[in-house]
Amino acid sequence: MNTPLNKKREPIPDTGLRILRTRRQTMHYKDLVNEIVVERGEEQLSTPEHLAHVLTQINLDARFVHMGKGYWGLRDWAGGQQKYTPVIIPGEGDYQPKPGDYIFVEDDDTDDESELLIPVPDEEEEVFPEEESEPLGSDDEDDDDDE
Repeated sequence: MNTPLNKKREPIPDTGLRILRTRRQTMHYKDLVNEIVVERGEEQLSTPEHLAHVLTQINLDARFVHMGKGYWGLRDWAGGQQKYTPVIIPGEGDYQPKPGDYIFVEDDDTDDESELLIPVPDEEEEVFPEEESEPLGSDDEDDDDDE
């Protein structure tokens, strides 16, 4: 039988694995983390940082899987529920591009943007109506005289 000292030396994921296998059902992450802390005899260390560390250790271990809505279980229980995404590493495939993969039309020159420009005669300038403006600070001087 494990003494509290031996349980404390047991890695966090192993403790969580043992708890889930004993219960044979998924657990909410808060309950799982609290159960691990109690099993390891670390109740006095149950600060938010320590609880986050325990959850991170569970999250990093491939034997655990997030079942949704905060519930965690074991990967063996997930069965066909897990969707694996294939990882494609460039350079390791057998595919070589063929000339037909690239469509190039000689009439379509993408570098020629002159047709998008609107010609403006050189002599035409934009004229902005001049507004009457007072020099900055002239209003401030008038306000001082009123007081």
